[in-house]
Amino acid sequence: MQDKRRISYMFENMRMYEARNVIFSFGRNLTWRRYLIKEVEGPLLDVATGEGNVLRLYHHGSKMGVDIALGMLKRAKGNFPLIVGDAENLPIRNESFKTVSIAFGLRNVLDKLAALREFNRVLVPGGKLLILEMKIGDHPLSWIQLPYVALVMPLLSPAFGGNPFDYIYLFKSILNFPGRSRMESLLRESGFLLRKTYYFYLGSTYLFVAEKVTTGPIPNPTGV
Repeated sequence: MQDKRRISYMFENMRMYEARNVIFSFGRNLTWRRYLIKEVEGPLLDVATGEGNVLRLYHHGSKMGVDIALGMLKRAKGNFPLIVGDAENLPIRNESFKTVSIAFGLRNVLDKLAALREFNRVLVPGGKLLILEMKIGDHPLSWIQLPYVALVMPLLSPAFGGNPFDYIYLFKSILNFPGRSRMESLLRESGFLLRKTYYFYLGSTYLFVAEKVTTGPIPNPTGV
């Protein structure tokens, strides 16, 4: 099975996924999403929306969710449109949204640069990109989370209806996600400038706030 199909199949069959996230983060993931919502402007497209948790928190404009896993969308509850789609090839018209968000989903995208370029394409000029993600190893204090994410979460997951192998995959995706400097480079290459960064949970979780400034790569003034 191809990696993209495997990832889609895994999330299709993850029952109680969002409930486990609340339990394992001690409810902090709800707080992190509220920080994201405070940054949203205008019409919102939430990519890798899952069960629509970000969309349910946003009440100040039109909104739409897209996810590669139909099973996740079927479990979403809310009055907003949802469509099946791939972050690397969004079924959305050019310059349709003021804000694009993706919460804990970019680490599951195989071609992150392609996805970032798609986010750029569907945003209006000056639009905002909000990336909420986890990364162990980028911030020195984040290593404190390593035993919990690598061992405790997989071992406890069956008690909450989860598959330990799914959480081993998720741990690896968190460990392998690009750090801040690499993400900033990818954002520049896809036409964004990083404007603000929030750090949470001993530096293991962050929120990037970026702005669309062009449709192509941004020249690096340092030449590096």
